[in-house]
Amino acid sequence: MSPLKYVPTTFLFGVLVLLFPASALAQKNDYFDRTNLVYLEFNFGSNDPDDNGDIYDFLENESTFDRDDLDGFAFDFKVYYQLNNRISLGGAVTAYEEDTTAENLDFVDINGHPIFNTTTLDTTWIGGQIIWTPFGAGETFGTRGWAPKFFVPYLSAGVGFKVWEFHQDGEFVDQTDPNDPFIFADRFESDGEAFSTRLGAGFRLNLHKNVDLNFQLQRDWGEDDLEGSFIGFGELDLGSQSGFVGVTIRL
Repeated sequence: MSPLKYVPTTFLFGVLVLLFPASALAQKNDYFDRTNLVYLEFNFGSNDPDDNGDIYDFLENESTFDRDDLDGFAFDFKVYYQLNNRISLGGAVTAYEEDTTAENLDFVDINGHPIFNTTTLDTTWIGGQIIWTPFGAGETFGTRGWAPKFFVPYLSAGVGFKVWEFHQDGEFVDQTDPNDPFIFADRFESDGEAFSTRLGAGFRLNLHKNVDLNFQLQRDWGEDDLEGSFIGFGELDLGSQSGFVGVTIRL
């Protein structure tokens, strides 16, 4: 259900490969004749979801599930417009998915084999953001000339929503009758969309007039009720912290 399925990573890699040489050859000068520029940003890193809640407590009590095993890879794409030397506005999509397999602590199957199931958390943050470069993103000279600085620290803030899915696949134990529990295969899931806010901080290192190396940290907040197969487990904490390294292309 993640929107990332409609923007395959391979396609984004292709765009990056095509844009990099195109941007490098776009102009021979090492400066722009304007400050209003479009930025494309491709970032890759890790995401550490907040793991508070009844569902995580339940899974750790029933199996070898470890909530820390849901830390995983994330992809972040941004496009924004530089209004002036300090303020840019744009949008972002950040996608993450991770799973972990656990063994039931109390039961085995009829042959004495362990009972396994896999828990998956899938989130995609979509929203708008503002980026503030307190010391300026570049240097101006003359009446129109503008060139990027080598080191540009920045702060960002965003508002959007987080699309999420939490599901389990594998074998489970029905303990309705404690004297006769039985094992069955199934899939349990819950999904939704929730309002989410974001703060970030980072810095860019200029490699070329059109290309920066980007480093950033982000913190998201959000929560939504678990429903569907997991109704009764309260809220799912959709907050997370992530760290990224990537490439920023200036057009």
